[in-house]
Amino acid sequence: MALFFYSRKTVANFALILNLNQPKILASNHPNSFFDAIVIAVHYPKPIYFLARGDAFNKPLIKKFLNALHLIPIYRLSEGKENLSKNDSTFERCLKLLKSNEHILIFPEGVCVNEWNLRSLKKGTARLAFMALHQKINNLIVQPINLNYSSFYKVPKEIIINFNEPITVSNLSNHAENVFYRIFNQELKEGITRKMLIKSDLQYFDLFPKKENYLRKILLFIPAILGFISQYWIYFFLKKWVIKKTKNSVFYDSVLFGLLMFSYPVIIIVMATFVGIFFNFKLGLSMLILLPFTAWCCKEIK
Repeated sequence: MALFFYSRKTVANFALILNLNQPKILASNHPNSFFDAIVIAVHYPKPIYFLARGDAFNKPLIKKFLNALHLIPIYRLSEGKENLSKNDSTFERCLKLLKSNEHILIFPEGVCVNEWNLRSLKKGTARLAFMALHQKINNLIVQPINLNYSSFYKVPKEIIINFNEPITVSNLSNHAENVFYRIFNQELKEGITRKMLIKSDLQYFDLFPKKENYLRKILLFIPAILGFISQYWIYFFLKKWVIKKTKNSVFYDSVLFGLLMFSYPVIIIVMATFVGIFFNFKLGLSMLILLPFTAWCCKEIK
């Protein structure tokens, strides 16, 4: 529901049947922080597990919460050389999940950058695939994915997700480890970049050229104005706060989306309750529908 309000249009393209009953590694580009994982998870027809940066798991309570969301820590050299040994238990857990025909999402670039490009791939995904073959998980499939955003800053935005043709890694089982890594990463790079929209500048990317529908705009105009007057302040203040807190980082879009997703329903309920108690109960009740509707109209006009 939050994505429905946050994006103008989202399209997921599936190249082939998804082989949902086989172990699978989902491998995607990583341009937009944890918003990438949210978008993929929402549009994928099976619950998935995620490899996430290990420093997010430092506090016990947060670790429990993240584990409940199917997140698994993976540690990079930048998070401390002493933590790299913890990756052994991470790979062991991933192998157990693959043996149970689960699906695991990995971002092979190992780093997130707001750009329409694919960075060089690390060895982590190849290592997991290599270990899986040696654990006799011979039916393992690797699904290359690419995410394409119209913007990393504007709202509403447009999104295209391409679930490209899968890679069958059993064909590479006879190669030595270093050769396996090189061939695997080359095939994975080709798979991820297939139908991926690439360009060097960070100006707005028009994914879906719009045909102006003036009648629709006329019909939505008045409720859109009401939505703007009654609720734009929510977006305005949250956006200002997020800009300040995420300056010089890649987290702007993800944090803004998360804050809106959790705070907007609460704010709408508080507003409706206030009106219901102090003015008119029926009006307060109707605001639970009218406020989100007018906000949607405002998004559509924008």
